[in-house]
Amino acid sequence: MPRPWRITYAGARYHITSRGNGRQRIFLRPWDYERFVEQLTAALEADHVILYAYVLMPNHYHLLIETPLGNVKRFMQRLNTAYSMYFRCKHDRPGHCFQGRYGAKLVGGDDYIVRLTRYIHLNPIKTRKMKKETAERRLEYLEKFRWSSLPGYISKARASEIVDYRWLSLMGCRTQRGNRAAYRRYLADMLVKDDEEFMKALRASRYAIGDDEFVEEAESDLKEMRLIKSCGTGDVYAPRERIAGIADIEREVAKAFGVTPDVLHRHGHKAGLAKSAAVYLSCQLTGRSQRSIAEHYGYRSDSSVVKLRQRFNRQMADDAVLAKRIAQLREGLLEQYSIIKV
Repeated sequence: MPRPWRITYAGARYHITSRGNGRQRIFLRPWDYERFVEQLTAALEADHVILYAYVLMPNHYHLLIETPLGNVKRFMQRLNTAYSMYFRCKHDRPGHCFQGRYGAKLVGGDDYIVRLTRYIHLNPIKTRKMKKETAERRLEYLEKFRWSSLPGYISKARASEIVDYRWLSLMGCRTQRGNRAAYRRYLADMLVKDDEEFMKALRASRYAIGDDEFVEEAESDLKEMRLIKSCGTGDVYAPRERIAGIADIEREVAKAFGVTPDVLHRHGHKAGLAKSAAVYLSCQLTGRSQRSIAEHYGYRSDSSVVKLRQRFNRQMADDAVLAKRIAQLREGLLEQYSIIKV
């Protein structure tokens, strides 16, 4: 069977899966998991990719990511190549670490995205051993499982700086604390059964997860692009007019926060959340290095930008209104400065 095509465009969201060669283990010791998380963190930073959820299993992993720059191929090459080199050297295992090409399905629709986070987080109990346990024991096991983004979804104290928790707002509570409690109940609903509607959507297409309209549109446009290219299998890149520049982002952020663009270059309390938002979105959407962005905003080093982004992530994790505001800004910028069409 030929390998599936990839549909790539700015702002695309993917369910990524990658499995060990011959279904063999890719994590043999605790420090293997730790090393993968380190390399995942580096790849997210380098390629300005947003991580919404993940789980690491002994012989495979799942990620839910967004690629504001439409660069899933570069991101995955960086991540899997780095870990493969480490694994072969650390464990003296010649040959391939991963089996074939990684899976990357487009994900569309808020409902399907939040269902996918739950599907990813439930992976550790989908084993023969855990299926013999009670619902209470399964939930306890999940809450203690280290190699997953679930802890931060249900506990602020265990939130990770590399995970964006914006989809918690779909739980519909006034506070993030309420959203986390609701998400825990949402997860518990599927401890002893499967989300059949979601599983049907997961199996329906090789290329996309979503409602019928989203899947049909993705497959229709993919077919059209393949006919245009007429060159076997590969990646299909949707065109982009141009990505947003820092000036574009500053103009939109200033408008959204009711300040003038020059305020974004000041230091101190006057700049406030507006400057943090501008730096955060510039790192995600422009494709420029953190060092370049640090220089633009008058910081001495890129470490200042790293700390600012981490702090801003924590603020959004605690403030559902702020998280929604930034999400709307991102969507508006992507729509205005890129062609977001599969």
